[in-house]
Amino acid sequence: MIGTIDINKAYMDLLTSLPNEDKLDIISRLVKSMRLTVASKAKTEDLFAGFSSDWGEGMSTEEYADMLRCENISTARTVDDW
Repeated sequence: MIGTIDINKAYMDLLTSLPNEDKLDIISRLVKSMRLTVASKAKTEDLFAGFSSDWGEGMSTEEYADMLRCENISTARTVDDW
């Protein structure tokens, strides 16, 4: 077709004339931009979120764990060796 441009070929033609230092700089910038894209898509998922309705009356798992850690601190128990 007349008037169509292959953008990848045009970029490669332009890049071939650059010095290696500039090519390496472009590569590192592209990799950084791809990492940002991948990192933004990755979601940290609370594995125990499905159990939140089972206990804790709507508390997050972090809040529930903190509550368990803080309770019964004053009453230490002795555990015998086997």
